[in-house]
Amino acid sequence: MEESGYYALANTDRMSVFLICIKNKQGELSGNIVNFYLKEPVEFTGILDLGLKIDTLCARLHRPMATTEPRFLDAHMKEAYEKRELDREHIPLKYCTKIQNMDRFMAIGTTAYETLVIEIHQRQFSSMQGRIKEKCIEGNYISFRSALELMRMLREYEYMRNGMDERTDKISGQ
Repeated sequence: MEESGYYALANTDRMSVFLICIKNKQGELSGNIVNFYLKEPVEFTGILDLGLKIDTLCARLHRPMATTEPRFLDAHMKEAYEKRELDREHIPLKYCTKIQNMDRFMAIGTTAYETLVIEIHQRQFSSMQGRIKEKCIEGNYISFRSALELMRMLREYEYMRNGMDERTDKISGQ
């Protein structure tokens, strides 16, 4: 990602904007989730992990607020989830109310194989709505109406990446 892309992100409501830095060239998506208010990037492995971690980050950053409480099969599962994911005493999330050093985020983004930008606008009906952009400075945002739709978009993106890489390898003789 180029430096101008970071300055464009800095002029938005940064609390619910996540820069997804993809580390791998092929296979299942994995990398880091970066936000201007996080002191450290959050690692993810796979599309499901990415979606759940973005939801947890939104819950911890309190933006956007969820309109419904998550449901669980029983009370014990709810307590375990809250302790594991939301309890700041047991797993403190390193975040602060001030914007972190942008140069540090530029370094993370420029070393990533690929970057995506995901903005979460609302969290309604136990899901999230927002938009995604494939490259920070190129292309248009595509809106998604649910976490499932976002996961489907990311799965197709993953398939496209793997297919494109295979064709490139065949052409180059590797």
